[in-house]
Amino acid sequence: MNETQHGYLVIADISGYTSFVAGTELEHSHEILSDLLSTICEKIESLLTIHKLEGDAVFAYAPETKLSRGETLIELIESTYAAFRDKQISIKRATTCTCRACQNIPSLDLKFIAHHGDYIMQQVRGVKEMVGSDVNLVHRLLKNHVTESTGWRAYMMFTEQCLDHLNLNLEETQEQVESYEHLDEVKTYNLDLHKRYQEMMDARRIFITKEDADIVLVSDFTVPLPVAWDWIQDPVKRNLWGHDVLWSSGDRPRGRTRSGASNHCAHGKGGSMSEVVLDWRPFEYSTTETFEKSKKIMTETFQFEPLPDSKTRVYDIMNMEMPLPKPLRRLMGRIFAKTMHMEEMLQKAAQLAEEDAAKTKSE
Repeated sequence: MNETQHGYLVIADISGYTSFVAGTELEHSHEILSDLLSTICEKIESLLTIHKLEGDAVFAYAPETKLSRGETLIELIESTYAAFRDKQISIKRATTCTCRACQNIPSLDLKFIAHHGDYIMQQVRGVKEMVGSDVNLVHRLLKNHVTESTGWRAYMMFTEQCLDHLNLNLEETQEQVESYEHLDEVKTYNLDLHKRYQEMMDARRIFITKEDADIVLVSDFTVPLPVAWDWIQDPVKRNLWGHDVLWSSGDRPRGRTRSGASNHCAHGKGGSMSEVVLDWRPFEYSTTETFEKSKKIMTETFQFEPLPDSKTRVYDIMNMEMPLPKPLRRLMGRIFAKTMHMEEMLQKAAQLAEEDAAKTKSE
């Protein structure tokens, strides 16, 4: 006999799916959406049970006894959205394809609907199907007026019943009543996920420690910290101390270098690389990912340490993208650094910074 169960019903729905598929090449759009859905599933199934995929959405649930701490569900939604956005950005950065699907990746977004109610697991011909009026309701809530009222493209929606069972009193929510035929009015509490993601990005620190690194180079600059920072970060100055490279500025979100900014490099015989800023803490450190032909080759942190007498110690800390044990990767890293003259380049940057500072002082 099928028994009525009580629990949390959650839908993660990719916004813009229909127009994305309709306006793009099917093969690439399918690959992109598969990657994004896979990322969503990996995060959600760490806590909830995935009932099924519904085209552009993931429908999951959890018995109410599984969530003793209400905030856990919100934290799961936030971390799932962060993983979705990170994956979306990573796919866009790594591709050089100019097809409409690859160019329109940023048009996709994600919203979550969370409800608490009753459901029955019905099995017909070996197929499990969740049924019940609350199951119908959580799906109906996908068609709501949140975007119309707020302009938000990504949000998490909690029904009043859900928040009551989570025992949460959320602040700064947008309250709204949704009504549907044959169903009672539903009071919802909604939170902007774009804002929350930005808060998480602002608080995120991505830093390679010297202990975890494959390569660590160090050089002392006889110039103040902001000057040393400029000589390492400015693409024009980097061309003066780089070996057979030509750097140029790429994307600058909000007109400035920050997380998400990029630089491009032409080198050697027609080769090219690009780097994307993961973490940008002026005068403290910066962390970037470097790609060659859309393939990630390394992650790099430049750390800046102030020294007495207005001097600066600069660490160039790198991890190579190699599927090798750590000792072997470090060995390969040393060979790579020597082949690419990395230590000499860092020392040359220090020398040029000192010469430029002396010249400026004498003028």
